[in-house]
Amino acid sequence: MRIHKRPWHVFVVSLLAIWMSVWGTACAFTRPVLYDVTVAPAEITPNADGDNDVTVITYHIGKTALVTITFERTDGESAGERYVWRENALRSPGRYEGWFSGVVNDRMIPNGTYRVIIEATPVDRDGRPTGDTVRAEASLVIRDADTQMPEILNLDVSPRVFTPNRDGIDDRVTISYWLAKDVDRLEVYLLGPDGETYPVPEDKIHEPKAAGPHIHDYDGGVDLGAEPPPDGEYTVVVEAQDRVGNRVVATDTLRIEQGGVPRVAITRHDVIFNTDAVVLGETIFFTTTVTNIGNVPVRTHGPEPGTIYTTRENYNNKNEPISDGSFRLGLDFEGNLTHNGRAYPFRWQLGRDDELYIDPITGEKYLMPGQTVTVWGGLTILDLPPREEPAFWIGLIHENVEVVENRIGNTYIRISAPITETESQTP
Repeated sequence: MRIHKRPWHVFVVSLLAIWMSVWGTACAFTRPVLYDVTVAPAEITPNADGDNDVTVITYHIGKTALVTITFERTDGESAGERYVWRENALRSPGRYEGWFSGVVNDRMIPNGTYRVIIEATPVDRDGRPTGDTVRAEASLVIRDADTQMPEILNLDVSPRVFTPNRDGIDDRVTISYWLAKDVDRLEVYLLGPDGETYPVPEDKIHEPKAAGPHIHDYDGGVDLGAEPPPDGEYTVVVEAQDRVGNRVVATDTLRIEQGGVPRVAITRHDVIFNTDAVVLGETIFFTTTVTNIGNVPVRTHGPEPGTIYTTRENYNNKNEPISDGSFRLGLDFEGNLTHNGRAYPFRWQLGRDDELYIDPITGEKYLMPGQTVTVWGGLTILDLPPREEPAFWIGLIHENVEVVENRIGNTYIRISAPITETESQTP
């Protein structure tokens, strides 16, 4: 049997490989906590012109450590002023880069010369120190920095109590302020007691992020049929940040009450007219019921049910003009040409005064959630319409907002002139 012997140099290479492996492992365990620290470039001009706006702070961590990076002013009257950029940030072994634009805690630090101090304290898995803090330093010059803050001046919220329910009273909030400079990012929102945020639409009048006046019109979303934020106390927050990272926040307060989307319905679309034929001088009567099917009170106003109009009158003759946001029931008919095309010229309050809630301060009247009322009224025909048998109908009107239910109970009623004594005689 023949025995193959390995050449001597094979054993030497193997031993060398084992030695290098052990040596490399030992070196890994003896690496310093912090090493290879660089700050480049050493001078920056953070003014958002795209040239030398940032510096890159590079460092290596050899053991798990808590890292703190501080900028200490070394020149001028402010020498010794310190700005902590990172504080006790947990870092595992590896290489790290930090892109620094001169902003610490949302504010550009002043122009000047700085000592960049990086400190690393080794810790165990529970964050407890396992050795001494290691420190490295470098130098950084900041010049031509944009240090002007994007101030938010004279923030105002009006009214302070907001009732977003489309009743025409305090349905909108105006949030106004002045920006001291152009900004790169602007946010306006409500912050609720539970931490939930509700965005406010941007300024529709002025350039949204430009320096100068700004006005936000906020309705809580109810104009689009959305539910507003829940009733409660809110903080109005305006945040502005410029191109270099200067950031400011201004706040004010707002209370929301009686918020919700108003919902009213003619019950089952059921409308009853008392006749299908009248002669001039007679009165057409209708009866229906209306229910507040929503969760907020709805405002209404007169005249009360039971009021009788003539075809030569309208709600203005009853001293009850349109009131924006109020709900009323209206009557109209085909060929109604005596009111300059005004829709539903004959209108009634949703319920009698003694059925409604009347605000003791404002005197406004409200149909409460879940409440059903009967509405009836009459129209005395004094003029012949263009058609002999026009259709009559009822509508539920949210004044100067929308016709919630249109042409309900469409009924054709014959209208004729009274028969005179001569006409009644037959040959």
